[in-house]
Amino acid sequence: MMRFRPLTHDAPTGSVDDLLAVGEMIDDVMNPRHFLVDPALRLDWIAARAETIPWEIFQGRLVDAAHTRQTATFLSWHVFDTDTTHGPVEPMVSVKLDVADRRIHVVRGLLAYVWTPRTVGNVIESEEAVRWMRELVGTIALDDFASLEPLRDELICTIWQAVVGTSRLPLHSVEAPLPGYLFGQLHYVYAPWRQDSDLANESATQIMEGLRESLAWPEKVKLIEFALRRGAIDELVEHVAHLPLPRVLRAMFQAVSLSPYTSFVDHALAFIDRAVERGRMSADERIDFLSWLLRQLARHLTAYDLVTFHYRGANYPDALLLDAALRAYLREIERDADAFLGDAARMRRRALRQACLLRRHYEGHLVPDAPTSPGENARVLPASHPRVPEEQLAQTLRRRRELYANEPISKLLGPNARRVFEASMRDLVHMDEQMELGIGVFIDRPLGYLKAAAEPDQTPMLAHEAFSLSLTKRRRDELQALCGELELSVEVPAVEVTVSGLSHEAVAACPRPVVALSDVRKVSGDFVILRTLPGGMATLIEQLDWRPVRHLLEESRIRLWIPARNENGESVIDVYDESLHRRLRLVVDTSEGYVTRAGIEMPRAGLRVVDGSLHLRITKARKDESTK
Repeated sequence: MMRFRPLTHDAPTGSVDDLLAVGEMIDDVMNPRHFLVDPALRLDWIAARAETIPWEIFQGRLVDAAHTRQTATFLSWHVFDTDTTHGPVEPMVSVKLDVADRRIHVVRGLLAYVWTPRTVGNVIESEEAVRWMRELVGTIALDDFASLEPLRDELICTIWQAVVGTSRLPLHSVEAPLPGYLFGQLHYVYAPWRQDSDLANESATQIMEGLRESLAWPEKVKLIEFALRRGAIDELVEHVAHLPLPRVLRAMFQAVSLSPYTSFVDHALAFIDRAVERGRMSADERIDFLSWLLRQLARHLTAYDLVTFHYRGANYPDALLLDAALRAYLREIERDADAFLGDAARMRRRALRQACLLRRHYEGHLVPDAPTSPGENARVLPASHPRVPEEQLAQTLRRRRELYANEPISKLLGPNARRVFEASMRDLVHMDEQMELGIGVFIDRPLGYLKAAAEPDQTPMLAHEAFSLSLTKRRRDELQALCGELELSVEVPAVEVTVSGLSHEAVAACPRPVVALSDVRKVSGDFVILRTLPGGMATLIEQLDWRPVRHLLEESRIRLWIPARNENGESVIDVYDESLHRRLRLVVDTSEGYVTRAGIEMPRAGLRVVDGSLHLRITKARKDESTK
């Protein structure tokens, strides 16, 4: 059974059939000492209160209380925001035990701008108001667990997700962190060793005690992110000596939510500099991390550009991060250009070339006053982050800000950077460097294709490398023009690339209005899918029992997991080997619904091989047998 945290010696004993013990366990995990709270939030805790409230779940989401006549009775634990400025007090985080249905629901609340009706004479009009919105984070069925310990582990994970968000790619509100976390005011770390929950009375040493072994790896990463959001740079440096910082930083930036755009990026880059100064990281590790970050951003913006995606560029924190990381990278180059020259430094030069190319491409691009999305703009944020006028989101001509205004790339590159950039142009004689000009990384959740249109989706996220030859040629021409602007006398080699991949025509369109692999067709008509990246593929493989078809998987390495359609038009997943031969065709079996463990959602019935004679069954997401 998949776990969120490592198993510890303080595991609770008892059965989930003992509802008194279940209530005591909820008492424990909702204790105030597990919440890091800025005193400015003025929170209050209420435990085990009986309540009957409007309650209806439709397609995985809570129906607004004003829109349902259904009710339910719960024993509830609440974390309240006592600020009544915007009307009645509502829970910020709530755990609800449905005794009759034997389920635990984790719900969160946040302030949002909503349109409400009002009657003027005989006319019904709409007016904007500030209201608390309820969001269902997760539901846990007691009968899926054989004992209290794994139930507690799952509840800790779900409450944690209520604060930090349920997805590293927030497409819906519930997938994004609470505003309190984003502004360094609220965090949840189940820490029975702690005595206090008030940040004002708690030293950085006590906060960073959370970096002990009993925490899950994502918890450690999010705790470091929280410390950076609070600006605790010097204190943090003193408490991370035992952690692999390059790995932590990569994991943090892969999962971070940058909107609303706060001081987090500046704090993170300052933290890296301080870590190098104090010997927690080497100078080479800093260079390699910045190189990785710039290359990842370039691949992301190649796939999801600021014209077709991101609400036509309205949500552009990646462009701001690109600029900040590039400036830090250029300082490294001016400090020691030799570290970027020579055969061994070709990846470092690639990072500079790709970052300069993307930054130059978006110079002067019209964007709103601040990066945001319709969902983010509907949230009530601190006064330091005023709302963006709605017309700037929908109408590009109403936008007033220009990206990188009056700071063209030609002004940023010093003499050493120009020398390294020129060397990066000569690297384009290599086919892999030419290919990088046209490679984007597209993401997909193929196990969630059969969900309802607006239903939350925490199924494993797969990432795919795709290549476009036409985009490569356009970018080669853009690089040649940039060399002219920089007054570099270098001729960019002509594009001569041949690739082996799967045509985008083999990819089925996702029936849901979400980001999917079929988005390659929105970017360019000649994309080919090169490979499925190993991270998400490993997560998917770990959730299933592959023994019935192990012989097929062991015969060759798996290269691609592609959403497709069979002859009957049904959604399937095609699995290809290195030679692009289809090894398996799988059907997602949703007959028993989905089940979530440790933040990952899987179809309870698993996947079915198309021939009908074999079944892949989920073992780690089913009822824990080891503790019976």
